[in-house]
Amino acid sequence: MERSEFQFDPSQPYQLDAIASVVDLFDGQPKDAEKLVMTLRGAAVVSEADQAAFDIDLTQEVGAVGNSLVLDRDLVLANLQRVQDRSGLEVAPALAGDAFDFDIEMETGTGKTYVYLRTIFELAVRYNFTKFVILVPSVAIREGVSTSIRLMREHFEELYRPRGITFDSSIYSGKSPEEVRSFATSTNVQILIMTIDSIRGDANTRIVHQPRNQLNGLRPIDYLKGTRPVVIMDEPQNMESRLSQSAVGELDPVFTLRYSATHKKQRNVVYRLDPVDAHDFGLVKQIVVAEVQQQGADAAPYVRLVEVRREPSWSARLELACRKADGSLERRVVRVKQHQELSDPRLTNNPVYEGWRINEMSIEPAYVDLTRHGFLYEGETVGGSAGALYKEMIRETVREHLRKELMLRTKGVKVLSLFFVDKVVSYLGDGTSNDDASGDIVQWFDEVFIEERAKSARYQELLPQVPSELRRAYFSQIKRGKTTTFQDSSGTTKADDDAYELIMQQKERLLDENEPVRFIFSHSALREGWDNPNVFQICTLREMGAETERRQTLGRGLRLPVARTEDGYTRVADRGIATLTVVANESYKKFADALQKEYKDAGVEIGRVRKAEFSRIPLPSEDGALTNGQLGYQRSVQIWEHLKDNGFIDEHGVVTPKFQPNQLGFDLHLPVDFAWAGPVIVELIERANIGTYVKPVSKRRARALNKRLYSTPEFEEFWEAISKKTTYRVAVDRKRLIENSIRAIKEAPAIDPLRVQVTRAGVKVLRGGAKGEELGTRSADLKGSYDLPDVITELQEATSLTRRTIVDILIGSERLAEFISNPNDFIAMAKRALQSELAKAVVDGIQYERIAGSVYELRELQKDGEAEKERFLDQMYEVQNTQKTDFDHVVFDSDVERQFAELLDSREDVKLFMKLPAKFRIDTPVGPYNPDWAIIKQQDGEERVYMIRETKSTLDYSRLRPTEVAKIKAAERHFQAIGLVDYARSAPGAWRL
Repeated sequence: MERSEFQFDPSQPYQLDAIASVVDLFDGQPKDAEKLVMTLRGAAVVSEADQAAFDIDLTQEVGAVGNSLVLDRDLVLANLQRVQDRSGLEVAPALAGDAFDFDIEMETGTGKTYVYLRTIFELAVRYNFTKFVILVPSVAIREGVSTSIRLMREHFEELYRPRGITFDSSIYSGKSPEEVRSFATSTNVQILIMTIDSIRGDANTRIVHQPRNQLNGLRPIDYLKGTRPVVIMDEPQNMESRLSQSAVGELDPVFTLRYSATHKKQRNVVYRLDPVDAHDFGLVKQIVVAEVQQQGADAAPYVRLVEVRREPSWSARLELACRKADGSLERRVVRVKQHQELSDPRLTNNPVYEGWRINEMSIEPAYVDLTRHGFLYEGETVGGSAGALYKEMIRETVREHLRKELMLRTKGVKVLSLFFVDKVVSYLGDGTSNDDASGDIVQWFDEVFIEERAKSARYQELLPQVPSELRRAYFSQIKRGKTTTFQDSSGTTKADDDAYELIMQQKERLLDENEPVRFIFSHSALREGWDNPNVFQICTLREMGAETERRQTLGRGLRLPVARTEDGYTRVADRGIATLTVVANESYKKFADALQKEYKDAGVEIGRVRKAEFSRIPLPSEDGALTNGQLGYQRSVQIWEHLKDNGFIDEHGVVTPKFQPNQLGFDLHLPVDFAWAGPVIVELIERANIGTYVKPVSKRRARALNKRLYSTPEFEEFWEAISKKTTYRVAVDRKRLIENSIRAIKEAPAIDPLRVQVTRAGVKVLRGGAKGEELGTRSADLKGSYDLPDVITELQEATSLTRRTIVDILIGSERLAEFISNPNDFIAMAKRALQSELAKAVVDGIQYERIAGSVYELRELQKDGEAEKERFLDQMYEVQNTQKTDFDHVVFDSDVERQFAELLDSREDVKLFMKLPAKFRIDTPVGPYNPDWAIIKQQDGEERVYMIRETKSTLDYSRLRPTEVAKIKAAERHFQAIGLVDYARSAPGAWRL
């Protein structure tokens, strides 16, 4: 029986990095900080005034169980700088605003809500923080967060209940403010979701600021303040006003975490996953643009009002058909003054506009009065063929939808299409609901859908319903008594909340195959929080005018799609499936250029070489082998400056014509310290192109399957030989592991003891010594003043080693005194050392054994081949000898793979080759491994040799990450176990064929 729950992957590396970036900010914070504070209060010699400050404590007055942060600002700053450098971010010299305000930037669709919710539990496990307030800018996002918690509850309970963490979540609505008492006094993790409007104001306007008898005469805000909550702000750019900021301050947060894709104001950035990273890591859909444009001249003069301005003087920005130097016409936005002739050579040089002038302009509402037309409001168009154009855009969207529906229905993926309309009346017409809607857009959609569906019996079988059952509109509602009317809106009003709430709460229902709705229509400029993972087509039946509209529009469908499986809804990352097609009434080039400008205005360097571009390149050790460390921001900037100074990029990071890596003798002339990274740097520069992220639909093509190949006896014999299944076990030499681990811990840097400084504000913990005047008699040494954590259990959970082995290692290290003086830092150091040594021991001790079965059955390969998806031409090599492989195009991930495919295609002694599908996976101790190529080579005219090849840019193991090396070494033993000994790595100049 299929489950309807969403399945969440707890091991996504980028999400774990984002979580660790926040958690590591408070490295050194004792888990029992509350007990530490009480111990120090009792032990410190303080003045009567200071003691009074301790005694009058809001926390004690309301009986609150709160968060205690005892770290010094300097220590948090040092942690921040370390986190920033490893994340490839500019390292801050000081805390922005001298406040514990931290920014986490995550592109839309990459699981921002999951990340901050899981961060809550990690903070609870590591530091015993238990009180969290999630602040959101609207009811819609509040409902979205509440829905997410409901969907993820079982997942988080499975992860954290075994670690002693339970939680409650609630929504603060203001209707029963007494609910804050249980939030404040509970001892388990508490999550309270609030809109900024519920606390923004004073006692006259907000209940949260009003004294309540049920709360012993205190205000609800007093109970929240008493807990010193961790405040998490979702979409903080919509809460940047002074009133909003002062409202956040009223909560007296212990620290504030701000999560958004587009921060208006940057504070202390601890993690950044921008659109470039999201695309490169395969975390969002590939963007495809299908352009539907009018050909030839307009039948009537075309005018669109973009905006009206009165500064520095009254003018209107109109889109007009302007004549170019070669005599052709092009629509351009020009600035027009009152009474200026639109045919003026300085404006359009187009005689069709003779007699057209602006008589009057207005800001509120924004309109112009044209001599030959009358009133034209902002966003409206006169002339052109908008109706015919929109109908063809609907047709293109329906065609794309039916094609995807046919391709994905059997995979459990429900396909949705999203339309944005210019006005509600364009959809509803004289109607009042979805059932009786009669607008032009509804008529065009119903007509086009019936026409396109009739072209295939399979389409009719897939979607037999009448069109009205398949479409649904979400508009802002106005309720007056028993009647409900719909209105145009900006997307930011209270009236929008009803519409957004509806679609947010119906996320699961929209994904259910039994729910017929597949085509969704909306009007308002979309806000954050409104999306659905299975939106594959977006059609904009209006002009794209706003400065951020393309990015906002894309955000509604960027999230990776989900498929219904026996285990519930699971993510689908396959690039052949995960594409978002935008049907736009502008050219691909114009769309891509405008999108790039929107990103640039938001501070995202897409299509350019960013200063942090090279920060994630793995660092080599002293002997030249790559480590899991990274180059970091500072070194990345040095490389960027070198490229600029040598003319390979300009001052904006745009690649210049001088960068010609395919030219014979090309050299970046890198400084000697970075020469080893040359090939990786070239590869990263080549990717800095807007065309990598947004592609025209014309560049997409389906691969043709060579069906006959799979059914030949030779192929069946070959496939059976290479796909045999194995199991592995790891035999670790305990004595050697203990010796290596003891040596690693002994060689680790010394750990400074915790020292403390007691002040009126609280307790500050420093590494290496206290700053300022010591107020307490025991403030110089914390040893013995708090309970020590269970170091053996923590290391056992991190490594799965036995308690006896861990005890032997710790005693042998002779560094347990440092554990007593600074337990958290010692555990972190020991954990890193043990995990590193264990990884090496596992690779050396792995043994594979042949078992029954196949890693990828031939019948499954045949089925997947017939359901092959479309790919982009710039990701494929066109095969010349198609009888030698399974598809007419080979998909490649790098230029090295393209070169290898070309070589295999041309070699006469290679009788068969294929790029192994992603499902062909071998289990290894460091994760599943997918080899690159399977080959049949003929030797001496007769003998057939089966080969497996892994293509890399180099044969030097030291140039590969440790995890890559571990997988390759494990694969060697797997193939030896199944009797396939010809497994090797191939690289340019040493293909090993």
